[in-house]
Amino acid sequence: MTTRKFVVFVFFGSVTINAFLGIIALVVGDFGDTQGKVLLTSLSVSAASVLSLAMFPARVRGHLAGIPNIGIGLSITGFALLIIVIWFESGEELLWKVTASVLIFAIAAGHSCLISLFVLQPRYFNVSKIAYCLVGLLSVLIVGAIWSEPVGEIFPRILGVLSILIAAATVSIPVLHRLTRTKEDVRRTTAVLSRDPTRVFMENLPTICLVCGQKWIADYDSDIFKCSACDAFFEVEIRG
Repeated sequence: MTTRKFVVFVFFGSVTINAFLGIIALVVGDFGDTQGKVLLTSLSVSAASVLSLAMFPARVRGHLAGIPNIGIGLSITGFALLIIVIWFESGEELLWKVTASVLIFAIAAGHSCLISLFVLQPRYFNVSKIAYCLVGLLSVLIVGAIWSEPVGEIFPRILGVLSILIAAATVSIPVLHRLTRTKEDVRRTTAVLSRDPTRVFMENLPTICLVCGQKWIADYDSDIFKCSACDAFFEVEIRG
């Protein structure tokens, strides 16, 4: 079983437990402390699974170097610490601060991984880079606030400004991605009409580029493929 399949299995298992406990709470009407802890634990496992799965596509495509792996590790660690806090009812301030800090960095990594999935033209790369920097800065400031507990109105205002800028960049990136795809569609149509692609006979659709071996290739038009890494252009015919 691959890591991704295991995470998916754990996710659906925790969702099933959440649904079961929720139904019991509504039907029986006697929901004790232990049942509450089990429900919160299952919710934590579900949240860790969702956050980890959000980073898997970037990990598979090799985006952002080791950030997806680090983010997945932080997600698992953070929610594991949260489960410890839930069951041992620890009021230890240090443990709460560590847990919150780890989870904030995990969420920041997940956000960056999702942004990295949108393909942009080179002239728009700075938008993504700015978004990464803003997300990193905001997460560091929030963690710093958790540990130092700053006073005054300036710090919350700074966090608010950064949050607005991140929201603006996050909304803009998919739009720029769509514009990039639209221009690529026009170029693709022109290429298809101007020259014939190399025909390849296979038993299954390719998952890597047949020229450079890149793991992720773009499906351009039904059976016609073009690699986003080396621009190899070929047509695949599946033999039954």
